[in-house]
Amino acid sequence: MTCKTSGQAALVELHAKVGNYLPDWSPTGEWISFNDDSGWNLVSPDGKSTRALGKLHTQHLTFSKDGQTLYGIRAENDRQYLFSLSLTGSQMKIIGDVGTEFAPRSYLTPGVRFSLSPDGKSILYPTFSAKTSLWMLEGFDAPH
Repeated sequence: MTCKTSGQAALVELHAKVGNYLPDWSPTGEWISFNDDSGWNLVSPDGKSTRALGKLHTQHLTFSKDGQTLYGIRAENDRQYLFSLSLTGSQMKIIGDVGTEFAPRSYLTPGVRFSLSPDGKSILYPTFSAKTSLWMLEGFDAPH
């Protein structure tokens, strides 16, 4: 849904039954990305135009600075690949392997959002790593 911030709180429903992934608004204002049962899609801010992108096997997308490319990270064979998707030709390009230790992660659901840097050359997203240890000690008196 969209809503004007001018004090007129009339909500406009853009699409019903969207998925649990966070949408992203293009910097040019032309599109909003969202996910539903059919995969990733684009919708115009007025809700009148939609464009299906298909199943991209990613939970997160962000637009390039010019709004003509989407970036995401998808899992494939225990690896995490940063990719770009051109909106003009719908061509997907693998940019590189970010490694499993740098996969997008959050304790919150949905909690991962990609943020594009002001110069358009970097993407920021959350990740975390958890480590546990098991210590077995000998030679101590049993607790009473």
